[in-house]
Amino acid sequence: MNSYLFRGATVVDGSGSPPQALDVAVRSGRITAVGPCLREPEAERIDVSGLVLAPGFIDIHGHSDISVFRHHGAESKLFQGVTTEVTGNCGLSAFPVASTHGKELAEYLKVHEYILPEEPLPFCSFDNYARSVEGVKPGINHAPLVGHAALRIAVMGMEDRAPTTGELAAMSELLRVALEQGAWGLSTGLIYPPGSYAATEELIALARMVANYGGLCTSHIRSEGDGLMAALEEAAAIAAESGVRMQVSHLKALGRNNRGRGPEVLSFLASARQRGIDIAADQYPYDASATSLTAVLPAWALAGGVTMLLQRLADQHLRERLRSDIGFAIAQREGAEGIVVTCRTEMNRQLSGLSLASIAHCWRCSPEDAVMRLLLEEQGEVGAIFFCMASEDVATILSDPLVAVGSDGHGLTASAAGDATHPRSYGCFPRVIGRYVREKKLLDLATAIRKMTALPAGRIGLPDRGLIRPGYVADLTIFDPERITDVADYVDPHRYSTGIVHVYMEGRPVIENGNLTGPRIGRVLRRQPQAKEETG
Repeated sequence: MNSYLFRGATVVDGSGSPPQALDVAVRSGRITAVGPCLREPEAERIDVSGLVLAPGFIDIHGHSDISVFRHHGAESKLFQGVTTEVTGNCGLSAFPVASTHGKELAEYLKVHEYILPEEPLPFCSFDNYARSVEGVKPGINHAPLVGHAALRIAVMGMEDRAPTTGELAAMSELLRVALEQGAWGLSTGLIYPPGSYAATEELIALARMVANYGGLCTSHIRSEGDGLMAALEEAAAIAAESGVRMQVSHLKALGRNNRGRGPEVLSFLASARQRGIDIAADQYPYDASATSLTAVLPAWALAGGVTMLLQRLADQHLRERLRSDIGFAIAQREGAEGIVVTCRTEMNRQLSGLSLASIAHCWRCSPEDAVMRLLLEEQGEVGAIFFCMASEDVATILSDPLVAVGSDGHGLTASAAGDATHPRSYGCFPRVIGRYVREKKLLDLATAIRKMTALPAGRIGLPDRGLIRPGYVADLTIFDPERITDVADYVDPHRYSTGIVHVYMEGRPVIENGNLTGPRIGRVLRRQPQAKEETG
């Protein structure tokens, strides 16, 4: 293994401590020394004067589960300084797949803008999925969660009902096996069917299993709009009842009725922690979200999966009921003018980038009817960007010390990415530093780096990562603090961020002087299972 001595760095070590002018020595993939004027005669010297040296950024909320099979290098993440991504969020994991319901999981992932490598999905277990990811030599490390939706679909399909005792036991067993094989915890997506069909008691039962293994539970909570506070209360109750560590995903206050609720949301989390509940959150620094256009549909419309959804959309007897529910959801998100769609078929590709209001105007119909027509013509696979958050709330939430940075994006290769996407896949982390540290001075640099390194490492339970300390893995991100910035936007999202100079993973360079070095050395990180003995 090569050894390096980084000279003259401004070290921001991830702990929140102020920057210091220090040298950092690396050998055999680990940091061996940190201090002034180090002498390492056998090490290759690298002058990083004027640059910031930080731990490799950890994206606690990513969705590269499937994109890794097309975009192996995840360059959109590497050029942000990200070296590790937590995948499987929002209930969306590509495993476990049951032979009886594999088609339903594939359809479910496709609706959520996952372009699948093959059908049927071959990932029957965490171990099988992890070996498949490592087989393509990923550009960054993956730390997968088990998706609650995947568990439910494997056992129950897309049925809108509570599980039987036997079905809940089957879900728990699939979860236990994944945790034994190295999964880092459980994720839920409670605005999306089938997660939205699950009662709190079901989630508590599964969370107890995660707590027994010391894992993390992440949650796209049941509402981020008018039901926001009730949804946060449910997340806290799940954590309190099960003993699990709870991470609220992409914390936000969505819609015009909830502008200005950022302080209330943070106050609730602080109060819960004072009561002994281990709950925190993550956030991306944008005022627009992105998900499937099916998010504006009522949960009942998706019961039974995509085939049943398309039948309901075409049923004239159901359209008036659908129209009413869709209209309510659109109004909650600040109206059709703020919803921008992405289509995949050649027939509708020219509509990508247009607002729902514009499409409705072109088609001479209501926005509600435009939603139904789009979903029918695109077989349910319509992406949407929702401009629905107040920039003041984004800043307020970002400023909280318990809120980590997470992109909610995919690892992509710009040259191979044709479809529109949210710019967060390319710009999340540099945007925090460039906009909120350097320009707005909302955060100091040490605090911002902690939110990207030690804080997410601690939440997920990653050992030996997230700090510049002797003995820690030498995942390093080295950047120019005056140049780092995001350049991706909603019009042209496939643009790499600038200002990342060097990136090292386990002591090996993957970006040098702003250029990719060639070899991809990411892998799947597996949690060491430590199940507690049952007492009773």
